[in-house]
Amino acid sequence: MNEDQIVVVCPDSQNPKHDPVAMKAIVDFIADIEPTGVIHIGDALDFEGPARWTKDTRKEYAGNVEQEAEDFTAEFIAPVREVHDGFFGIHEGNHDLRPRQYLEKYAPALADSKFFHIENLCRFDDYGVQRLPDFYEVFPNVVTTHGHLGRIRLAQVAGMTALNAAKRFTKSVVMGHTHRAAAIPHTLGIGEPQTIWGIEVGHIMDESCADYLKGTPGDWQKAFGVLQYSKSGHFKPEVVYLNQANEFEFGGYRYSPGAAA
Repeated sequence: MNEDQIVVVCPDSQNPKHDPVAMKAIVDFIADIEPTGVIHIGDALDFEGPARWTKDTRKEYAGNVEQEAEDFTAEFIAPVREVHDGFFGIHEGNHDLRPRQYLEKYAPALADSKFFHIENLCRFDDYGVQRLPDFYEVFPNVVTTHGHLGRIRLAQVAGMTALNAAKRFTKSVVMGHTHRAAAIPHTLGIGEPQTIWGIEVGHIMDESCADYLKGTPGDWQKAFGVLQYSKSGHFKPEVVYLNQANEFEFGGYRYSPGAAA
């Protein structure tokens, strides 16, 4: 790489169960810092129905897959593209693939259709968005992934799920899926040790929409990630936490929704 790189990593949003103010705050942040790349870590959409989890319930018929995808495109993909003309990639999470999993199980004759893949539902080609592979090497020895694949062992401490994966891959791992947010370093080797990171980038859901929490707070953190990689090969991850008002700090500046930095 001939120049320093900075990538903003957007966390699980699960539209339409997202916090729209938090989502807009991240888009505004992208406009402000002008990163070289943007990645959505996956579970961009919720797709509660139809899905195997809602089979034979009222929710099986309540969802509108096309409308939910179009709303996400209008609220996130298009606004990002208005302020960012560089690399833009989106991982497919376990919620994003619910419609085609449903077809594979309950309507296999329709399962070969590519329409229900997230890149087609959200019109990636129209906006120059890449559907990222399940494990994407964003920088040398730095991998982004949603977190539901690769036999990644889930941990209850923020950052530890990603760190377990990093130790297994011997590369830094940036992931979503857990809705937790933290960056934990770990050093390998002797003589010329290598520091790898486990980074979890949190979520921007409206937790009141997560009915499976049954009214109790989840052990989740509202956040997003910023990955910096210098031309000299130095990797610096940062987890940026949002407070209840969706305010956050980065680079010595305090960002508030709807206000200039």
